[in-house]
Amino acid sequence: MSLNSLTHDAIERIKETIANPLSESEIVAVSKIIDDALIKAVNQSTKQCTDAAVICCGHEADLAHKIAEDVERARYALIGNLTSMR
Repeated sequence: MSLNSLTHDAIERIKETIANPLSESEIVAVSKIIDDALIKAVNQSTKQCTDAAVICCGHEADLAHKIAEDVERARYALIGNLTSMR
């Protein structure tokens, strides 16, 4: 599931739970809040995965660094995709 669809689903669930309909500007603001929260979650998960890879591959530090670089490239691509959705 893409992050765009996760954001859209979250907004739909928010709309269903509140009594008054959201204005377009409120929907945009809520979308930005959700996107920022997803980016923060991805960044934290990436850091945790990178740290775990370094710990697990301590004796093979070169492999751990290669894994960390791959994870970092994937994170930058994800953030680029999220930024382009705005």
